[in-house]
Amino acid sequence: MMPAMPQRLSPDEPTPVLSPAPESGPASTAVVFACEMIDDEVRLALDDLAGRVPPMPLVWLESGLHDRPEKLRDHIQDLIDRLDEAHTRGGEARLPSVVPGQGPAEERTHVVTVPPADDVLLAMGYCGNGLQGLVSRTARLVFPRVDDCISLFLNHGCCRSEIKRDAHAFYLTKGWLSHNNAFLESHAGWERRFGPERALQLRKASLAAYQRFTLIDTGAYDVAEQTPRVEELAAELELASTCVPGSIQLLERLFAGPWDSEIVVVPPGRKLTIMDLFGGD
Repeated sequence: MMPAMPQRLSPDEPTPVLSPAPESGPASTAVVFACEMIDDEVRLALDDLAGRVPPMPLVWLESGLHDRPEKLRDHIQDLIDRLDEAHTRGGEARLPSVVPGQGPAEERTHVVTVPPADDVLLAMGYCGNGLQGLVSRTARLVFPRVDDCISLFLNHGCCRSEIKRDAHAFYLTKGWLSHNNAFLESHAGWERRFGPERALQLRKASLAAYQRFTLIDTGAYDVAEQTPRVEELAAELELASTCVPGSIQLLERLFAGPWDSEIVVVPPGRKLTIMDLFGGD
């Protein structure tokens, strides 16, 4: 969960369509696309909303897709295209979904049957252009107006520009620690390739901009159970270990409303662009 690089605005980007009035929310037919790395938080939000929102099909995206935003975008667009096709013919879509966890994604993949949906709820941030250019012919695309999952969980009800992030903190959650993780896997690969001493030097160099590992207490897991692992990582790399309070309120607003200025709603037929991320600042 390394901080996303700042995005540049292009003068050629279209002006975003404003989100609906605060009293609005998802249609009765909605599907959730969510990164498996935040499965604890997504499940907690949906559990908290039980009885307030109708059951929604849940499609989990492989966490490794975030390492290549273009692959993440292509995968989500493929899912949307399948939904559009099914919606047009009035049938159900069969979408691939992973079972959240570890191991090769192909070994954890199963099929989720999704009826025609009027809303696709994207439980993720913009994720380094991972949502750029997405478009649906038949459904609204809806996502929290945040850069990534760090800002998603550090938001306590403020607007995007007011989210407080520590530039010297490498933020973690239980999901980051317990799912497939390219960052940790690359560190392990360095040790196999270069030996412990050289690998440690490379690890420290890769984290030269950071002073601490910071666990976000999202309320979706026992912080005390995760703290030893964070402290172990911090001690190995000579960084501090801290914890900050988090929130899942943006996820709950995504799933149930109200859809105010911090929830982006892209109507059918219009492409999602970087301007949607900055439109309300």
